[in-house]
Amino acid sequence: MKNFLSGFKGQPLNKEQIAKGMHLCYMNAMSLVDESRLLKENGYYARALSLAILALEELGKIPLIFNMILCPADDAEAWRKSWEEFQSHKSKLGIMTIYGKQVLRALGESFKTELPSGIEPLANKLKQLGFYVSFFKDRFVLPEDFAKENYEWLDWFLVALDERLASFERLHGSLENSERFTDEAIEFLATVRQAKTRNERKKIVSDWLSQHRREERS
Repeated sequence: MKNFLSGFKGQPLNKEQIAKGMHLCYMNAMSLVDESRLLKENGYYARALSLAILALEELGKIPLIFNMILCPADDAEAWRKSWEEFQSHKSKLGIMTIYGKQVLRALGESFKTELPSGIEPLANKLKQLGFYVSFFKDRFVLPEDFAKENYEWLDWFLVALDERLASFERLHGSLENSERFTDEAIEFLATVRQAKTRNERKKIVSDWLSQHRREERS
């Protein structure tokens, strides 16, 4: 058993592993959303809510894996912290409240369903309530009873997930796209690092945003 568990220990990743990790997280989030909707259609609202929140956590792994691009291969402490964040429910949910906001704002876009900052404790609690009997307001409550009284949360999370899945699809909907995105990101970061002044860095980012707008229109 010890040998089996040791296989889950994090390690430095190469760009191919990073690209595949982001793609697999996207595909698994899609599956979790599909299963959540299937449960909803059959009246299992409690489990449907829990799976929807798990899908959001799975999407949150994508930017956390992407951040590993910044970790030097020989920096053990940086990799330790990155893997800690990867395994943290709070980090996975928290990063989804800020994911893409600055870039989308620069592009004149936004998510219609915004995840408010600080939603992590609530989302984690709702996820647990979908699985387990809880004690709430002087009484024990079955997951299905809680879900029936709070049905709107399920619909809200599913709408938020649809928007974010659509945002990630072009980047990670296929392994090929994820690999191309990773290569472009590494090249972009290297260019930014080489810039000698703040104005040069701003121009690099501005050019990248302009290119992104053209690609979105085409």
